[in-house]
Order: sequence, then C-alpha cells, then structure tokens
Amino acid sequence: MGDLTNNPIVQCGFAGMCAVLLGIIVWLIKQLLTVLKETNTVIGENTKTIGMLHTTSNEEIVVLRDIQAKLMARPCLVKGEQ
Repeated sequence: MGDLTNNPIVQCGFAGMCAVLLGIIVWLIKQLLTVLKETNTVIGENTKTIGMLHTTSNEEIVVLRDIQAKLMARPCLVKGEQ
C-alpha cells in the first residue's frame, strides 16, 4: 500500500473539507458582523439615554436647590434649626 496522501480521493476529500470549513468561517464572520452592528446600535442608544438622564438630573438638582432655598427662607423652618 502506498502513501495515502498521494491518493486523489483523499486529496479531494481534504479539499472538500477545506471548502466546507472555509464556508463555515465566512458564515460565522457574517454572523459576527451582524451582531457587532446590532451591539453598536444598542450601545449608541444607551449612550444617548445616559446623556438625556444626565441633563434631566442636572435640571432636577437646580429645581431642588431652588425649592430648598425657598423653604429655608421661611421663618418657621429657620427657627427650628437654631
């Protein structure tokens, strides 16, 4: 029996297996790119939401400080702290 690597059937089998594996790799890369695109979209939306929450909480802090200043201007509340 000779060297099996020189057998044309074995060589065709390896070539076919390589083609199948290459196809699987290409398919997996396409799937990965799709997932990355979706992930980047989600990350972008989350970043925008965080920015809006930051703006909203800053506005709320300003309003709360104004309310606190108005409450502390009341004599009945200031008297309790002395």
